[in-house]
Amino acid sequence: MWGGRFADRPDAIMEEINASIGFDRRLADEDIRGSQAHAAMLAACGIISDEDHRAISQGLETVRGEIESGAFAFRRDLEDIHMNIENRLRELIGAPAGRLHTARSRNDQVATDFRLWVKGQCEAATAALDALIAALVDQAEAGAETVMPGFTHLQVAQPVTWGHHMLAYAEMFARDRARFADARALALAAMTGMVADMQPNVARLREAAAQGFSTATDLADWLVRELGMPFRDAHHVTGSLVKIAEDRGCDLADLSLETMQSVEGRITQAVYDVLTVEASVRSRVSYGGTAPVRVGEQVAG
Repeated sequence: MWGGRFADRPDAIMEEINASIGFDRRLADEDIRGSQAHAAMLAACGIISDEDHRAISQGLETVRGEIESGAFAFRRDLEDIHMNIENRLRELIGAPAGRLHTARSRNDQVATDFRLWVKGQCEAATAALDALIAALVDQAEAGAETVMPGFTHLQVAQPVTWGHHMLAYAEMFARDRARFADARALALAAMTGMVADMQPNVARLREAAAQGFSTATDLADWLVRELGMPFRDAHHVTGSLVKIAEDRGCDLADLSLETMQSVEGRITQAVYDVLTVEASVRSRVSYGGTAPVRVGEQVAG
């Protein structure tokens, strides 16, 4: 991801620690669905062309088919399901694949994929519980008059009916079904009081927001938007500039235009308009974005 920033690959042991493909490969379908929805959004907003959208969508379907057939080669050096799929997509369709990652991060993908997967698992468990409860109810109906011993502490207690015993388990599994429904509704009312009393430290938050090259993504977005550069290439250029700034002990906005053009010759003076934290948040004007005007709309809505 930040290949332009680092001169060497991670040590083998760190690659082994970071690799999650051994278990997150089960999120492949969710990752493809999320990427298809994201590509559709990018096209609808005019961020990528309709031609690139078609190439990405068709390429992702090809990747899905390879995974479902067992022909897909999962690579540990690509760390996770997100990079495995995107790398294969780039092999299939070339440059348009590099534009898919515009306006999202792998954190976005992880959160989206996991929530979709959990939702699907809850739905699958609920369907299985429905079938199990129905079978128990059928047994209860058939054995409504069948007498059997009840038990307490492993000792025979008062007599009960088979139907009553079956319905006891039906009730237990019904509670489990309700818990899965609650898990989907992934809500904690007890937090209300804590949230209501929170007070942000405005000055400290502003100071922290400017640290750690936080506007690097804005630079990458500018390269995509103004120069038509695939996002992956823009990320690499940004990483190279971050490395220069890091070595000099300065921020991105402190680099001269000449220095920036030594990495990417097409960069212009206009790039400095996006390298402050205030400009960064103001620029996020897509629906649901962090720009103050959008936040106000969402609060009002």
